[in-house]
Amino acid sequence: MPKVSEIMSKEVTSLEFDRTATEAAQVMERGGFGCLLVTQKGKVVGIVTERDLVRKVLATNGDPNKIKLQDIMSKPVITISPSMQVGDASRLMSEKRIRRLPVMDGGLLVGIVTTTDIARYLAKSKSYLDPLINALARQPPEEGPYR
Repeated sequence: MPKVSEIMSKEVTSLEFDRTATEAAQVMERGGFGCLLVTQKGKVVGIVTERDLVRKVLATNGDPNKIKLQDIMSKPVITISPSMQVGDASRLMSEKRIRRLPVMDGGLLVGIVTTTDIARYLAKSKSYLDPLINALARQPPEEGPYR
């Protein structure tokens, strides 16, 4: 099984904790991201997903122009090393019921690995194409604290 560094996305977006839900939604839409990391003075302190925006802002009739990321982010953020084996990352995601793991190397954010990344790896690594794995690789996550 490969290391996380071999399958992770290196493009990770972040915003400061005092930015608004509207700003987060705009950044995620422009970049095509399903989440962004929340930082405070450059340090990762949380994560916000599209689902957080729906459940914690829209569904509560909150004003996305006033609600700050610090109020809707999931925390603490569980991070992993780029040298972690993909299987270990997958087990950690399952145990913690999360779908995204920021990848840190020496205190620096170097990427993010998602259940979709793992599903794509599994689909490509098999000598056959498993329809379920391929379906998972195309579907957005729906479970866990920061989906």
